Amino acid sequence: MLKNQIRKSLVEQGLALSNRAVQENNKEIQKRVIDNFELSLMKNILMYFPFRQEIEVNLISEELKKFSNEIYMPKLLSNKKMVFNRFVEGQNLTKNNYGILESDSEVYLEPFKFDVMFIPFVGVDLNGFRLGYGGGYFDRALSNINHHKEKPLVIGLGYEYQLLDADFGEPHDLRYNKVVTENRIHIFD
Repeated sequence: MLKNQIRKSLVEQGLALSNRAVQENNKEIQKRVIDNFELSLMKNILMYFPFRQEIEVNLISEELKKFSNEIYMPKLLSNKKMVFNRFVEGQNLTKNNYGILESDSEVYLEPFKFDVMFIPFVGVDLNGFRLGYGGGYFDRALSNINHHKEKPLVIGLGYEYQLLDADFGEPHDLRYNKVVTENRIHIFD
């Protein structure tokens, strides 16, 4: 129940942001990613199509076009299963049941084979555990990445107000290595 209350409060705070604040913060967060991470060295990258107040990734995507990276996006196969399929500029996109765009590609990549995963959030607790919209898709899809020797760098993109001084993470929740906000980069590993 605590998570639902936190989620509701954070979503309401996001809706209260002005368009100008959203645009400025989106730009600052993406600039911080571009300036602080060696995107040219990362071959397999998970991005996302923003939903609701999630941070845009358009500037990061433009930067990635300079390199020979492979971009993948989340795709729902059923009400419970998420996979990550290759994104190619100009290909057909469809909306899933939540209205989120997805790629039609049938080229998939296992989560542990990513170099970096950019994953949005509703909130993050003081230990780096992710709070999403409550469907558990990312938690289930990424539940086994810690069992592999090679693991992706998991980076959250969000606003400073979404980082909470609370401990609500559970063992099944996705944990970030780093979270980039408009103010700084938080490190959790």
